[in-house]
Amino acid sequence: MSILRACVLVTCGLAATACGGSSSSSATAPSQTIATDTLTGVVPAAVNGTPQSASNNFTVGQGGGTVTVTLTSAIETLPGGTQNPSVAMAMGVGTPSGSSCTLPAGSAPTILQAGANASLSGTLSAGTYCVLITDVTVQPGPVNYTVVVQHP
Repeated sequence: MSILRACVLVTCGLAATACGGSSSSSATAPSQTIATDTLTGVVPAAVNGTPQSASNNFTVGQGGGTVTVTLTSAIETLPGGTQNPSVAMAMGVGTPSGSSCTLPAGSAPTILQAGANASLSGTLSAGTYCVLITDVTVQPGPVNYTVVVQHP
């Protein structure tokens, strides 16, 4: 018997053994790679009593999937230099429109304070999105923020 023929017979035998004569089969779905984007920026102090905002873009990969957006840090620097690490901010996910971030019609940003549980999550299709961070207290000082986005 030739080596080639022996290899073919062994391979066929392994394939038949692996199937075990069962009529059902299951396939393992490929695991999805999760990307982590760390976005930073500054929401300027209110101007003439008008709250300000800032945004950052991120891209969900091919196929889309579950996205989690967490406000991990928001620190306001008050006039005089003291810092407020517990400032309330509003955060939402939308689509970039020029230099701004447009939230879906009828939705409003969620008010929260920075921390491990300060998150939004949902399913998004593949594409480019933005995170909007906005002042909700007519803050007298700028707020430096960090947002972590986990997405496919």
